Amino acid sequence: MKIFTALILTLLLVSGIIFQLTMQTPPELQVTNVYPDTKLLPEFNLINHQGQAFTNESLQDKWSIVFFGYTFCPDICPTTMAALAQSYKQLSVEQQNRVQFVFVSVDPERDTVDILSKYVPFYNPDFIGITGENEGLLDFAMSLGAAYMKLPSGDSYMMSHSSTVFIVDPKGQRLGQFSRSAGGVIDSKLVAEDLQTILEHY
Repeated sequence: MKIFTALILTLLLVSGIIFQLTMQTPPELQVTNVYPDTKLLPEFNLINHQGQAFTNESLQDKWSIVFFGYTFCPDICPTTMAALAQSYKQLSVEQQNRVQFVFVSVDPERDTVDILSKYVPFYNPDFIGITGENEGLLDFAMSLGAAYMKLPSGDSYMMSHSSTVFIVDPKGQRLGQFSRSAGGVIDSKLVAEDLQTILEHY
């Protein structure tokens, strides 16, 4: 009887350990690099493409997918925005309601609220465009791990900037970033699938 009882207790213990490991280990992500530690973003005050304030509170209660670029960008910005728009379409309505896609301009000199109000909704009317004072934008970029700088080009200029797509959790903390393919392209299908996993398990 004692041996039987000990066997039952051992089986229960092993089952409990397996259950805990299953609960604590989220499914594998395909193109998402999750940071070892989350980090709350410092205070910021920016403006969205509708002329409204965009602050830390704007990142609360929703997952935020953040990409830095500018409307005069000839290549990586439009291709990334188009890919993210495709990812968004692959989410269910309930999932879309829990996510916001945020395009942050690194060229506030040219990317006014009016310009962004035309550029960002072109890819998806639910997407959010952000601008503001250069100092505030730079601080926000650096808090996420992004960088940018102005490069003279003839009688004008171009912007060199990070092409990373960042993930911010509903508490306003950095969670991670999406990786690109060898060709530097965002895989919209894999991003959508990872987002669905994140929404369910993180």
